[in-house]
Amino acid sequence: MRRIFIFFVLFFLAVISFILYAPGGLLKSINLSEKTTVVIENGKSLPKIATQLSELKIIHQKISFFCGALFLKLQKKPLKHGEYLFEPNQTLWQILQKIAKGEVVVHYLTIPEGLTVYEISKKLENVAILTGAIEKLPPEGTLLPQTYDYYYGDSRQHIMHRMEKAMEKIKNLAWPQYKNSCYLKTWEEVLTLASIIEKETAIASERDLVASVYLNRLKISMPLQADPTVIYAVTKGQTSFYRPILKSDLSLQSPFNTYLQKGLPPTPIACPGEASIMAALKPASTSYLYFVASGEGGHKFSSDLKTHNQYVRNWRLIEKQKKENL
Repeated sequence: MRRIFIFFVLFFLAVISFILYAPGGLLKSINLSEKTTVVIENGKSLPKIATQLSELKIIHQKISFFCGALFLKLQKKPLKHGEYLFEPNQTLWQILQKIAKGEVVVHYLTIPEGLTVYEISKKLENVAILTGAIEKLPPEGTLLPQTYDYYYGDSRQHIMHRMEKAMEKIKNLAWPQYKNSCYLKTWEEVLTLASIIEKETAIASERDLVASVYLNRLKISMPLQADPTVIYAVTKGQTSFYRPILKSDLSLQSPFNTYLQKGLPPTPIACPGEASIMAALKPASTSYLYFVASGEGGHKFSSDLKTHNQYVRNWRLIEKQKKENL
């Protein structure tokens, strides 16, 4: 009996040693020479996962994999689906723990300020690892541009919903604080002006000045004459615009053509970022009614037409000189 007991003890220790230390064992490094991303699909059984990793030559043998996975399952830590990054020198046990914890790869999508809702939807459509179609686009301007994390298999509609929620959070924080002092009457008007500011300048120090120009025009019932609104009227926010604005564009009959229509356009013309929203809520206190490109990356602001026209002549001269030097 004693010999049988010793035999079983030795046999058990041999099995444990094999599971832990043999080639492909739990405490041995996996067979990788470089970082490798593996997608474990939802509903895939343990044998199929083992076969998948074996075919990718990540594991040498399946016995240790099964034993480790079953041990984790007994601890109520089953393997989870998702996209995982495996690295050289990681042990099989570390790999199994990563899958059991659901430590999936995190991706990031940056939405630049000033894109339209349609353009954002196209960005989401171009992310191959997202799922599902976008069934309905939200109103223009209601998505907050920023960087969003996402995972393999996330739905496009869900990410767009998160963008709406992020904009709603800005509204809930900012609008109650500034609505009593703001010239604009509704949050929708704030988003509309902010979208124009967003398209007019990318320079942080100019946003509140641009806001003051348009608000000053609104206060005296002067047409906004904002070129970005004309571009939106032409493109409907669905195509790029890489040509100069033509005289025919300025005469286009559209509620978005602020050369012909007084007041704000009926909706935002893009999705503004938080900085432009705050500029619309807290504009600079100026008498400015005009601004034009300086030719040096920024803008020149003025309160009277004579000064503005001089700035326009200076800008045209600078642009002419730039073309001659090409």
